[in-house]
Amino acid sequence: MPDFSNSTNSTKVQEALLNLHKVCMGSGGDFTDVDEVLITQYIFAGYSHRYVDVRIAGQWTFTTNQRISRSALMWLKELKKDAYQPGLGSWVTAQVHLFPQASGSIRVFDEEVQPPTATSGRKGTAEVISSELLAFPRTLENIPAWMLSILETAHMSPPLYNREQGTVEWNNKRLPVSDSGTDFSRDPAVIVSSDEPGVFARISKKLFGA
Repeated sequence: MPDFSNSTNSTKVQEALLNLHKVCMGSGGDFTDVDEVLITQYIFAGYSHRYVDVRIAGQWTFTTNQRISRSALMWLKELKKDAYQPGLGSWVTAQVHLFPQASGSIRVFDEEVQPPTATSGRKGTAEVISSELLAFPRTLENIPAWMLSILETAHMSPPLYNREQGTVEWNNKRLPVSDSGTDFSRDPAVIVSSDEPGVFARISKKLFGA
């Protein structure tokens, strides 16, 4: 399973956590009377959802996520891009812990990690997952089983990363991929299976019918 935890150790991330702590738990913040704030943010390409939970006297309670401005967490989207590794993908859940008298911390996960008070199911529908794999493509062996299961139920084939070409392939189309994800500024090229290397041609035919 890909490990994206190294992306959380940069100076930029630590500065963002410090600023977030000041906004939430500093003078005039909305969370000065709690023992812990837990922010669970799902970030897929084109879709995100946030839970904010607080712990008081050992009990977790859901609170409205509007208590934290969207701008205070915009850095998480940049962190996701920075964490991308061609063929391996990027994380889909970030959990940020804030404490009154301690530095904040962040963990990222390659799955939908549920917060303590969550009552609803998955946020990643087949369409959302397909968009995620198109923007941050992976090789077939690096797509988690839970993603493949959702796509299979919806009878959808996943976009795939082609290491030899440095591209993402889907629906008989191809786009180049950089260290931060797919380059959507380019027009997709049409895949002609007869021109493909042997191994990938067979994969292409199986997945895309080309």
